[in-house]
Amino acid sequence: MPDVAQGLPGVGDIAAKLQSGIAGSDPTSLGTGSLLGNMSTTVIVVNLLAGLIGSAYFIYGKKQCNFKVLSWGVALCVVPYFIGNTLLLIVACIAMAAAPFVI
Repeated sequence: MPDVAQGLPGVGDIAAKLQSGIAGSDPTSLGTGSLLGNMSTTVIVVNLLAGLIGSAYFIYGKKQCNFKVLSWGVALCVVPYFIGNTLLLIVACIAMAAAPFVI
């Protein structure tokens, strides 16, 4: 069986890295960075809880035809991805979770 990588320059290096497992072992070696970026465990847990509460608000608002609860549910699912500060994220998520009952 002929070697296909012989005719193309640079393909042999990529094939060798893939066969040895070097190319896929570390995401930073390919220059793509980490998949989660600079997110700490706290930020991930807060995002997960906010998404769970937001999706519950969304489902409840949709079933009850309550646009206020539905919109706060969507906001609670989306807004945490735009807040970088952990303390501000926690305060904003608590405020948004309480907003349908206060407003």
